[in-house]
Amino acid sequence: MSDRGPRPPRRRQGRRLTAAAGVALAAALALTGCGGGGDKKSGKAKPPPPPSTQPEAEVNAAPGSLDLKSSAGLRKPVTYDDKITVKVGGIRYVRNKVSGPGQIAGRVLTIFTLSFSNGSAKPLDLNQVRVVARYGPAKTEARPTSYANINDFYGSVPPGKDKRASYAFDIPTSGYKSVSLGVKFDARHKAALFVGTLHP
Repeated sequence: MSDRGPRPPRRRQGRRLTAAAGVALAAALALTGCGGGGDKKSGKAKPPPPPSTQPEAEVNAAPGSLDLKSSAGLRKPVTYDDKITVKVGGIRYVRNKVSGPGQIAGRVLTIFTLSFSNGSAKPLDLNQVRVVARYGPAKTEARPTSYANINDFYGSVPPGKDKRASYAFDIPTSGYKSVSLGVKFDARHKAALFVGTLHP
């Protein structure tokens, strides 16, 4: 499961890891995540508010979620030569209680909060961010899903500033022993890759 540009966000990488993991993630980064909210009365999902109306705290809020611990590989920032940094700032899990487009009630969702820090001299465009999660020995691609009002990245980051967004994925807890996250944001930078384990 990533901004305020003219287009509405759609729901749903750097350091070397293994060649196999890099190729698998890069090939999948054409996919986006998903986003949406819940209607408590009907038990069905509804679209999140337009990004222009959402403060960053709301975009990343996941009511009822709990923090997940992770190995260092999932938390190690990736910094490029032009001083742009991508990192995983938070990882949470929550049991979804609503059903609707992109959501299945009862499923445990894993939510990754990502951040971009722009240390370059130019604005950083985040309208093309793609995030792919994989899990387990077979590196199964996780299904992007929705939760609350979380929204994808959008717009741009001025020099010296940063921005956060959260992405939710349907990852079974049995796959937490091997999790990888790939983040691609333009054609000039290699995908930022994060690999490690998760546990409550």
